[in-house]
Amino acid sequence: MYIQKRILTFSFFFVFALGLLPSQAAQPSVEALYQDARRQFYALFSSPSMMKERKKWKRVIKKFERITKTRPKSYRADDSLYTTGLLYERLYARFGIKSDKENALKSFLGVIRQYSKSTLVDDAQKHIGDIRFKERDIKKAVNAFKKASKNRKAVSGKVDKRSQKLARLTSVKRYSRDGYTRLVLHLSNRTAYRAHRLKNPDRVFIDFLDTGFSPSVPELIRYKNGMAKSLRVAKNNASVTRVVVDFAEQKAFHKVTALYNPYRVVIDIGRNNIDKIAKQSASRKVKKHASLTSYTPSQKRKSRIKTIVIDPGHGGRDPGAIGPSGIKEKEITLAIAKKLKKELKKKLNARVILTRSSDTFLELDERTVIANSFNADLFISIHVNASSNRRAHGIETYFLSPARSKDELETAARENMISAKNASEAENDLTYILSDLENTSKVNDSVQLASAVQRSTINGMRKSHSSIKDKGVKQAMFYVLWRATMPSILVETGFITNRTEEKRLKRRSYIKQMAKSIATGIVKYSRTYMVAQNR
Repeated sequence: MYIQKRILTFSFFFVFALGLLPSQAAQPSVEALYQDARRQFYALFSSPSMMKERKKWKRVIKKFERITKTRPKSYRADDSLYTTGLLYERLYARFGIKSDKENALKSFLGVIRQYSKSTLVDDAQKHIGDIRFKERDIKKAVNAFKKASKNRKAVSGKVDKRSQKLARLTSVKRYSRDGYTRLVLHLSNRTAYRAHRLKNPDRVFIDFLDTGFSPSVPELIRYKNGMAKSLRVAKNNASVTRVVVDFAEQKAFHKVTALYNPYRVVIDIGRNNIDKIAKQSASRKVKKHASLTSYTPSQKRKSRIKTIVIDPGHGGRDPGAIGPSGIKEKEITLAIAKKLKKELKKKLNARVILTRSSDTFLELDERTVIANSFNADLFISIHVNASSNRRAHGIETYFLSPARSKDELETAARENMISAKNASEAENDLTYILSDLENTSKVNDSVQLASAVQRSTINGMRKSHSSIKDKGVKQAMFYVLWRATMPSILVETGFITNRTEEKRLKRRSYIKQMAKSIATGIVKYSRTYMVAQNR
């Protein structure tokens, strides 16, 4: 007993001498604190109900502030301070409380002054420019963006000898179907913008800070059909270029969003309320996905699934991934999609539409527009995976939500046709989440659909190929699923870069079995859907 006491006394003395009292020794690591803050961050932005409560925002902010205050020299400190600024900026936009704006500016300035070597300094400067532009302080806004540009040139050693403007509007692209139109304004660089809706006649204008426009962009574009009647471009003043979109229908609904990598502003215009359509999906409590919370339906569903849009990935000049023998992803996805359409027509009394039925090129924007224009009940995008690891194999099904792993991030980057190395993980996730907040009410249905399809596909394929690997249900920010107003998933049907799976995917019997298995999952989901809406 005496020896035990001496050991305990010595142990306590040793800990005390090192300055590691029990309360200190049990402190979590910086990474643990940061990951906990991130989980709370995504939980907040996955729940419209939580976002209505200011105290919920403050709780998340305190998580990041704790890191900055207690570990100011850690490798997560600059990121935490920057995220604090993002939260306060969004909080100000939502509630309009002046102190939130001041705290946002204070946080971004803190990144610039305290962490001058951080890669986030340029972004912090630009967010200051965003805030200043929205409060119409154009001089300070331009100054903030030019400081960011100066910093970038100093780091890269490159001097931009082109126009002294912050950005140029380089092109306008339009994707339109009956009842839904998407306009994409492509810019040479990121700049600040603000959008405002006007009536009599109905239109929306978007002001761009210190932006010129290329000679190839007409000052007036008239559209013969669709939800946009015309688009006008003009200088509002020396430092502002204004783009005006005239709506074809008075009661049209719209959303304006800036996206990165590359930088562009997307204008979605729908005959039906874009937000209300998304809220039609009923919700269930979802487990296993920590970034999700449960939702409550705001409207009743349709009586049954009436329309399904199937999207064969890639096509035309975009071959997708290419296998060792030269077979292209676009060929496999189209073959599966055609068989899937036949299977669904047999098993469900629903209209089934393919985004493409031949080897034609479709941009990602157009695929989503097709699904929304048909007011589809389900959207299924078919793909084939690829990896630098030739041994990687298996089937996985994705729904739209922030990526949690490197593999998920890389898969999304490949399908979005961007470089994962150049994409900012936080910026990428934030952009999609913050620009599509109302659509989170469809996420639970997408998870249920993904789970049903993944389970049925694995079970179906293992009947003749027992070695099929179940890679599970995953999540990532796929652009093709973004702003789809219905439950939507992306199925990676195997790895074309794996020789064994490539050989299988070239066989008609395997393609047919894959389509049957996916269809079975969709049918099972539809039965659950019917039960849920009839409760």
